[in-house]
Amino acid sequence: MLIDFHVHLAGSGCCHSGIILGKIFEKRPSFFFLKKSQKITNEQMNSDIDLIWIKRISNLIEESKQINKAVTLCLDAIYDESGKLIPEFIQMYIPNSWGDYAVKQFPNTLLHGASIHPYRKDAIQELEICAKNNAFLIKWLPSMMGIDPENKLCFPFYEALKHYKIPLLSHTDNEYTFAEPKKGWLKNNHILKLKKALDLGVVVIAAHAGTPSQMHEAEELASQYENFFLDTSGLFNPTRARSSLKLFEKSQASLLGDRLLFATDWPVPSFPLFLIDKIGLSSYKEISAIKNPFLKDLRIKEKLGFHIQRFKKNQETLLTLLGRSHTEINLT
Repeated sequence: MLIDFHVHLAGSGCCHSGIILGKIFEKRPSFFFLKKSQKITNEQMNSDIDLIWIKRISNLIEESKQINKAVTLCLDAIYDESGKLIPEFIQMYIPNSWGDYAVKQFPNTLLHGASIHPYRKDAIQELEICAKNNAFLIKWLPSMMGIDPENKLCFPFYEALKHYKIPLLSHTDNEYTFAEPKKGWLKNNHILKLKKALDLGVVVIAAHAGTPSQMHEAEELASQYENFFLDTSGLFNPTRARSSLKLFEKSQASLLGDRLLFATDWPVPSFPLFLIDKIGLSSYKEISAIKNPFLKDLRIKEKLGFHIQRFKKNQETLLTLLGRSHTEINLT
């Protein structure tokens, strides 16, 4: 069993999904690239893209033959410290109800990656609902959501995460897909801001493994906390490709290698071209010929010396820490 810990849900809000596609994001280059790369038509945007999207993920996972399940990530709205919703800041909102629906439609391939803003007045109640719905983890994107992981408002939420044994997957370092709604929020992505959650016993997964600029701090946290893991999502794009080489080099001879989890960041593509000097022309051609994006990402990582069995071993360490087992049908 191999899990992809970082796969994005998306949509337009059709199909009664509850998804909100913000006008801010619709103007971003990343939105136009996403739409073009996924060959999404305007007709689909207005009719059934939300359903097409979840089925596409499921099909790609099945076709990969190597990856068994994908954690499909929701994205909560934005709230201020008083718990008030800030609708004008929303770029993409994907409700947990839609994530739960997706998993119920494709239980053999998808796992529920819920998202809850900890400043919400009902954050703990929403987490209880997600726990009952077998949420596999909770996802934050602090710079976009306006979450400071060191804010005391997060502390009760951390205690609840520990109680329910649900890990926190939090974006680290720079963010390029979504805009920074308010100046100064980017600092919320610093990996060291996750220390309080770790101190309180939450199992934390640092998305993107602290690349490109926080790998030293990531290594420090790995040495200090057994409940700290890192996902390997979104590494093979122009912003992180070169730092990914350092990450996998470090992982060969440090504790980092025992904490890395398989993740792709789909639909963000992997570009082996940026690593051609490392993997060689022959491997570049071989990988470029792979059509399945999940399998392509895995093969690049194997060429860099990090093999599927090690990902499986680290995954089992995480699940054991949570009191779960990869042999359980629902992984909960």
